[in-house]
Amino acid sequence: MNFIILILLIAVVFTVIAGVGYIIYRIKGLADNASFALNALEAGLKEQAEELEHTPKSVNGMTSLCLPRIIADFPAFNWNEFKQKAENMLKSAFLALTQDDITKLTNASADLRNQISLSIAANKEQCQKEVFRDVKIHQTEIATYRKMGGTCVITLQTSVGYYHYIEKSGSIICGSKDVKQQVRYSVELQYIQDVEKIAEGETALGVTCPNCGAPITGVGQKTCAYCGLAVTEININAWALNRYKLC
Repeated sequence: MNFIILILLIAVVFTVIAGVGYIIYRIKGLADNASFALNALEAGLKEQAEELEHTPKSVNGMTSLCLPRIIADFPAFNWNEFKQKAENMLKSAFLALTQDDITKLTNASADLRNQISLSIAANKEQCQKEVFRDVKIHQTEIATYRKMGGTCVITLQTSVGYYHYIEKSGSIICGSKDVKQQVRYSVELQYIQDVEKIAEGETALGVTCPNCGAPITGVGQKTCAYCGLAVTEININAWALNRYKLC
């Protein structure tokens, strides 16, 4: 009788041990699966981050639709020339901000120079250093063409890749030295049609008759309304890169 009880106790003990072992095995398997899933997730996120780092931002490319309208108003408009000016302006703006030197800014209106000057002053006031490096322009397209009051405004969108960060007291407080950013900027190219319609206090470039100095008030106007002199429909100096921003 005692022998039977002993056998039963041994059987129970082995059953319990086997059960505990199976539970441990299952827990370990679940832990391994969870670890594998976590590693896979981390790898996926890293791959996605690397892809974003090297994939240029798309732009709202409406050049094929807007350019014919612009050419109709300004037959001598040279799209490639203005596109190059806009891209060079952006690069010079990044250089001016990096070197805290407004004289590095090119192809900019007074309003745009003031915009960059304020950013430089703000960085100096906060004792921080803003850095742009390895700037690469991917694409520039016309996004919109609008006639507003006395002005015509062409909004460009430019896809840019760069390293951008802000340092303060030896530490990076924004951005990264190691992770490249892909961003998109909008740039406004502005042309003044009618100087009388420009809002008071705004800085803009106007077009006047070279003979009598009267304003040329209409898009595509071929003669001066005051003295009758034939005028050139477009002058590159009448267009201004007026502002830019991230979009």
